[in-house]
Amino acid sequence: MLLDLLRDKTAVLAFYPSPFGMMCGVELKHLKTMYEEFRAAGAEVVGLATNSVPVMSAWKERLDLPFPQLSDIDGSVSSSYGLLLGKEGYLGGRCNRAVIIVDRDGIVRYRWIANDVIQAEEPDYDEVLEICQSIAAGLRASPSPAGSTR
Repeated sequence: MLLDLLRDKTAVLAFYPSPFGMMCGVELKHLKTMYEEFRAAGAEVVGLATNSVPVMSAWKERLDLPFPQLSDIDGSVSSSYGLLLGKEGYLGGRCNRAVIIVDRDGIVRYRWIANDVIQAEEPDYDEVLEICQSIAAGLRASPSPAGSTR
């Protein structure tokens, strides 16, 4: 499903460490309120976490989210974006909170990664929307370097 989205639309990949977590709920509810604006900009929001399909489905239902919630149970997608946290401790094996925008050509146009997954850090939602709008308008925003947090 993720590969299909990446071929057809700009994808706003919202990684989060823990469904049913307070900050994860805040972030996804905010993206939900802006969802139609993202759609108007030709973007699809996708939530991703390293939890099972049943957990992700229950989370989507609980928050009544209009966008997909994908299970990255093996951490492969999180790892490919450099977001998989270590194996030790409370958050071991989970992904960091992050927003990655990938355009239709597969180019990462934006990277925001939380500095501290435990803290109540959120992305700049307006900036995320502006990047999507600029991509939709045909403006070639410069791709972010792979190690960038922007």
